[in-house]
Amino acid sequence: MELEASVRAPQVQHAGRGDRVARTREAIVSSTLTLAMEGEVAPIVRDIAKLAGVSARTVFQHFADTAELYVAVLGRALGGWKAQPQEPGVRQPLEERISTVVSSRAGRYESLRPMWTFVETLCRRSKEAADKTTEIYSNNREQIAQSFGQELTALPGERRERTLNALAAVLAPESWIVLRERLGLTAEQARDEWRFMINAIFKDGIDR
Repeated sequence: MELEASVRAPQVQHAGRGDRVARTREAIVSSTLTLAMEGEVAPIVRDIAKLAGVSARTVFQHFADTAELYVAVLGRALGGWKAQPQEPGVRQPLEERISTVVSSRAGRYESLRPMWTFVETLCRRSKEAADKTTEIYSNNREQIAQSFGQELTALPGERRERTLNALAAVLAPESWIVLRERLGLTAEQARDEWRFMINAIFKDGIDR
């Protein structure tokens, strides 16, 4: 029994240390995400450490540099996007499918909007970050193809690809940012514009 206890004790201690490491890392990532959501393009370590309740030295014990930390933050922000969003059923009327697609993406992009400059800046600095973001665009295009498969399949090859590209461009994060911040539209107005543009794309594809 004593032998068993002596074997188990280090494992318990190691597990406890692992939990503390994970909690500290989580606090650092969450604090950096909070600052990015507040509009900080490149949150500084001093502010991150203060918000996380740790020292600046501790931050660099968990991350080699700020670029690595920022990539972890981006992964957190985009993590939920990898799961399949609410997509319309293929049997729904086109208008209903458009509304569902618009609503799901508007919600995701609106949550990311405060830190979009952070994302763009990071993608210019880090290939890993750029690859993570590109993956989101690719997934978005595939999901759009599934949501509007009926309409896209009815189009000839080149027209189908161009229509899908147009839809993916309209439903990209940058498009939402332009409508909300550059044109100053409300979220509901921006969703209305998206629905208008998608309907126009399909009408153009069908008329041709």
